[in-house]
Amino acid sequence: MSSAAQILLHAIPEGQELPVWHRDVERIRQAALGIYRLVRERLATEHFMQPHLVSGEDLQGLRHELRGFLQNILGRCQLVLEEEEQPETVQCELTSIMEHAHACVTVLDRNRDYIAPERGIDLAISPPTAKLTLPFDDEEEARAPISGATILVADDSAGSREVLGRFLTSQGHEVVFATTGREALDRVDEMDFDLILLDLVMPEMNGFEVLRALRLRRKLRYTFVIIISGLDANANAIRGIEMGAVDFLARPIDLRLLRARVNACLERQRLRERELAQYFTPELARHLHRHPEQLAAGRRVEVSVLFCDISGFSRVSERHGPERTIRWLSDVLGTMSACIMEEEGVLVDFTGDQVMALWGAPHHQPDHADRACRTALAMQASLPELNEKWQQEIGHPTEISVGINTGDAYVGNIGTPQKFKYGALGNTVNLASRIQGACKYARARMLATSNTIERLTVPIFSRRLARIRVNNINAPVYIHELEGADQTDPWHRLRTEYETALQLFETAEFRKASSLLGQLLDDYPDDGPSLLLMSRVVDELLKKNSEGFDPVWELPGK
Repeated sequence: MSSAAQILLHAIPEGQELPVWHRDVERIRQAALGIYRLVRERLATEHFMQPHLVSGEDLQGLRHELRGFLQNILGRCQLVLEEEEQPETVQCELTSIMEHAHACVTVLDRNRDYIAPERGIDLAISPPTAKLTLPFDDEEEARAPISGATILVADDSAGSREVLGRFLTSQGHEVVFATTGREALDRVDEMDFDLILLDLVMPEMNGFEVLRALRLRRKLRYTFVIIISGLDANANAIRGIEMGAVDFLARPIDLRLLRARVNACLERQRLRERELAQYFTPELARHLHRHPEQLAAGRRVEVSVLFCDISGFSRVSERHGPERTIRWLSDVLGTMSACIMEEEGVLVDFTGDQVMALWGAPHHQPDHADRACRTALAMQASLPELNEKWQQEIGHPTEISVGINTGDAYVGNIGTPQKFKYGALGNTVNLASRIQGACKYARARMLATSNTIERLTVPIFSRRLARIRVNNINAPVYIHELEGADQTDPWHRLRTEYETALQLFETAEFRKASSLLGQLLDDYPDDGPSLLLMSRVVDELLKKNSEGFDPVWELPGK
């Protein structure tokens, strides 16, 4: 192996810029020489010829060192052959090196049960018979690796860290290193990892001690650990897996096998994250997968809750049948869901043609009211594009109604132990649902309670429409219509004059309110809230006296 590496190094013409593989081949040569020195200085000594001086621990340590050298050789060969197209000479020599390294691995495997010298060591190395297929075959290339994971490599060998780090980085992962067991635990306490590659033989704390500490910290419930070690596989693999590791890879590792095992672990993790992504953004789903304690128990917290309902769903269903209706509904709800996710909301539930979302939990969002209102405006802004696609097909425009409320609620798993469902319960949620239902009575598209408007950190255009009392909730609440107007929009005049008329109505100055609303309706004859307020004013004017007047509007239904 050393000679083959030297052939490649000596073949580089003097004065020519060194190729990118030069450093790796030099490291391969040094590792091969390391094996030679280890065999000469350790195995070929009288110490190993005297049974009473040799322990199983001595032999395990020797095999561990040999496997470390072979890992360095095989790993670097694979990296060079995979990273870029190499000249045929380089491919042939590196393939030859790998074949002989695998032959050495065979010798180690054949003698892994050897304990005492009197049983004899079989050092016969058979010539390699099978050619390796490198680089990776087409089938393996077609299975694209899962990328974007954060992986901790805990290994005291600099060469092993470099090989593993380069390989994992080339697969699109972020790699963090630890050189001791204690440092590995410190890294785990400092940040979250998707996967840990853990060596067993390390200073300060060995791999088993690290596993035990991870289990006590309850990290193994969501962080996969693959043991990578040059120690004898059988007993150590069983012990490691019993302690919580998901896999054991004996050095030297075929990087193709490592990639497959890493992908398998990450795929299992992504399945859980995809389950959480039904409710949360991908980033939050990953965070909650790593911190399941945040979902384990419910808590009371201030949130903003939004309900969005699609108008005319029953009419479309009756007219067009289930197939077209489902396609339309899926597109509309998908667009509304995207608006929620864009503002990092929790997608709580779909109920027929209605979607529910919340902000403020499970992670703290001080601007949860702003996010809910911006989502409502984004939903409304998405309708022109949806109508361009669907109006001709379903025969009428797609319209929505949105209700928002803010307040304390119980948040957590509102499903069952068998069926997880993250959401919120309480009067805040019930009122938000009623406010969405109030849109049809108030003749408005988007309504928010004063609870939400008062908690905005950035002003959003709105006008106060009325003080209402909804079914089954005694306390009255002000409702505000949201509007995506700009500074030059005439809507601001409409808002100012309407709110003045509403104030006159609430103080029982009905004639003044009627006069102002009449002028307003001359300019805005289609403004639904103004027409509604005018009808309420007229009703009061027609009464013989205003004694017992209550400005609170009792909604006629849900």
